[in-house]
Amino acid sequence: MNFTRTTNLRILKIGLGAIVLIIIVIYAISRSMNYARGPKIDLYQPANGDIATSTTITFKGMVERAHDLTLNGLAVPIDEKGLFQDEIIVFPGQNIITLEAKDQFGRNTKTQITLVGATK
Repeated sequence: MNFTRTTNLRILKIGLGAIVLIIIVIYAISRSMNYARGPKIDLYQPANGDIATSTTITFKGMVERAHDLTLNGLAVPIDEKGLFQDEIIVFPGQNIITLEAKDQFGRNTKTQITLVGATK
């Protein structure tokens, strides 16, 4: 089969158009996957099982794709980068702490750690 110059140009245009379309679709899917994943909590400190030597302890961490964050049911402020910091009271003995993040679509995730408060 002989291809003319016009046929070759038409095939080239269709091929390039298809490649551009595939790139756009892949980019759109990769950008929207973050929304499909839901919120994520990264707790920097304290670690699970830490022993608190004072009556208060500072929680530090980062959330991704989260709209609201609570620490044992109380709201925690999140900055524009997703970083948070909050201080809570630690009682003697075992303390179970729950962090819950919720995104704008109502999906949530929980992280639970146990701290041991030092007894005097």
